[in-house]
Amino acid sequence: MLLFLLLISPGTNTTCNVTTGTCPINGTLTTTILSNASNRTGNLINLMLAYAPGCTHCEALNEFIGNMSRTYNIKVTYINVVANQTTFAKYLSYFNVSDKYWSTVPLLFTNDTYCVGDLPCESFLTGNIISFASKGVPLPKVAGGSLGHLTILAIIGLALVDSVNPCAFAVLIFLLSTLFMRDPNKRYKILLGGMAFALGIFVFYLTVGIFLLLGIKSVLAISNLQNSYIYGAFGIFSIFLGILNLKDYFAYGSLGFAMEVPKRWRPKMLATIDKIMLGKIASIPGAFIAGMLVTAFLLPCITGPYFVAGSLLKDLPLAEGILWLCFYNFLFVLPMFMITGLIYLSFTSIEKAHAFREKNIKKLHLIAGVLLLIVGTVILSSMI
Repeated sequence: MLLFLLLISPGTNTTCNVTTGTCPINGTLTTTILSNASNRTGNLINLMLAYAPGCTHCEALNEFIGNMSRTYNIKVTYINVVANQTTFAKYLSYFNVSDKYWSTVPLLFTNDTYCVGDLPCESFLTGNIISFASKGVPLPKVAGGSLGHLTILAIIGLALVDSVNPCAFAVLIFLLSTLFMRDPNKRYKILLGGMAFALGIFVFYLTVGIFLLLGIKSVLAISNLQNSYIYGAFGIFSIFLGILNLKDYFAYGSLGFAMEVPKRWRPKMLATIDKIMLGKIASIPGAFIAGMLVTAFLLPCITGPYFVAGSLLKDLPLAEGILWLCFYNFLFVLPMFMITGLIYLSFTSIEKAHAFREKNIKKLHLIAGVLLLIVGTVILSSMI
């Protein structure tokens, strides 16, 4: 492995500037690197290509590498610098790239070395390919696909904000009451119904989260928005939500609203649950369906923290981001499982759970507000 840092100065006609848009940013790389060519020679050569969608010089370098892969065992990993700015920044830092090239693509990272521009990188690869093939080039061990400790704590905090949301508590208690009145002697149906209801919310909310994550990634991929703008906006949004929840602690329902399901929606929401649970649909499947449908009513008062969480997960690969969404939603529905279990085991009753919710609704808003303020502060402080 090379132990020195090589920088080939790019010419003015060999790069695209992401910030100023000197190249059109309206497409994706189209050249496919060969992966199963039987006549390739040498050890595996890992290349990391940083590109911007629509960058013509990125296309040119990618095509050159594709042709070279007909002879040599090359594997390319791509970084979309627009959609994955955090990952890209970590590679820039790891390779000590001069800040004057931080908005320039293509950038090619390999073997503790980097080069800038299509023609300089083509010359660099041509001069070193035989050496690379004889020794092999591993993929740089740069932490770009995982969350930092503060971000993990922020995700947990946001999930806890959603989990203590008084909206979800109220709906769950109403559903359990409906189940109890329907079959008072079959307590196991309360357990299964509550679990099915929570699972329905989990599935629907996870689906919403996946579309949210895809939406944020798509916006970044087709725009020139910087990560700092995204983080800053959602950090401020988190603090704003925190202030609104604190408002409901000190003056519940002031300014004509509370951070809950709008009152004019509640009769229709409860009627929906009642119709499903008392209709022809069996109680357990009906509870699952009710969980999915009622989540649509809950969205106005629960998606605020979800949007902030999506902004923190946007730089991860989609599969990893979905796993974190699953973890988020597990924490979100965990209190529902716990309340259902406590009622089933007779540690508490539906009446006591309802009374607890009514008595502590302001405190729940206080907890949510404090957590949102902390998360927003963490996000903004990470930009400094």
